[in-house]
Amino acid sequence: MRAPTVPLALLLRCAPLAIVSCAGDPGDEGESASSTEATSTTAAMSSSTEAMTSTTEATSTTSTTEATSTTTAETTGETLDPPGSAGCGLAPEQPVGGVVVELDVGPAGDGLRTFTLALPEGYDPSAPHRLILGYPGTNWTGEMIRPYLDLEATPGDAIPEIFVYPDPLWRDFDGWGNLGGWVLGPHAYPADGDQDLVFTAAILDHVAERYCVDEDRIFVTGHSWGGDMAQVVACFLGDRITAAAPAAANRPYWFETGPDQFVKCPGGAAVWTFFGVADDHFTDQDYPGHYGDECRDFWLDQRACAGVDASDDLGLGGAGECVEYQGCDQPTRYCLYGPATQHQIPAYFGDAVMTWFRSF
Repeated sequence: MRAPTVPLALLLRCAPLAIVSCAGDPGDEGESASSTEATSTTAAMSSSTEAMTSTTEATSTTSTTEATSTTTAETTGETLDPPGSAGCGLAPEQPVGGVVVELDVGPAGDGLRTFTLALPEGYDPSAPHRLILGYPGTNWTGEMIRPYLDLEATPGDAIPEIFVYPDPLWRDFDGWGNLGGWVLGPHAYPADGDQDLVFTAAILDHVAERYCVDEDRIFVTGHSWGGDMAQVVACFLGDRITAAAPAAANRPYWFETGPDQFVKCPGGAAVWTFFGVADDHFTDQDYPGHYGDECRDFWLDQRACAGVDASDDLGLGGAGECVEYQGCDQPTRYCLYGPATQHQIPAYFGDAVMTWFRSF
């Protein structure tokens, strides 16, 4: 593995962000060794949902402030919900740029966790911002995946986005060894567990309580094991996620409740799956692009799309490389890219994903 193996406890906490080189392969995953069909039903979906939505306590405290008052439409007299989250109107706790933040999410989320928070230049606490989470792959941190995904480089709207890059924990995974990686819900043995879903929900709560967030526009993306996590969050936290763009993820064993049986995701997140036709990390595929196709098919079924052959070319890469499917309940896209890109993200990834996120 080329990524560093420094425990997350040694990360610089609440210090200015240093740009980290992304040389090497961030997707040197351990999960491919155990990507055969998982039939573990280690937790009932109801208990999983309760854990994911449980209230967690942040390490830092803020004084209680009044939320933006409701407004009344002049023409109808209808009382409207206040725009933005509870953090609208509050002075930012952190400077713009990037800092590593500590968050105590309690035993359900494996205790003290960290993430990189990147507030945009010109952050306006009165304007609701889109919130975008980017998950790193094996043995990588949020600081490392930030420049690799390169999402912040794309020129944006008048209201720029808030970005969060969560850090995985180092854990002992049965058969894989000790790795920095994500636990992926109740059906993902040996990467099963709800702790990182609890962690993600706590991040959403923490940021929304302290910064001005448009809670109807929350997005997730990630690469390799981080692509797995982006899909899992889009499913199990789908009532809070607007859209997801997972890249180079494993086959969707994390959604299998039994042979040819899959979970039903709550909510309605749009999903754009990216996968390399010549991915050289997942060496046990039945054919080139197999794992990407399995993820695509899962979301086509979840979103009741018209079928794999009913699609429109998005004009990215070669002919038919990236498509959007027809008849879906929510936008559902797929890029089977390569072959030169292998397990990495294609050159158009950052710009394409940000353009899509901003369309919501």
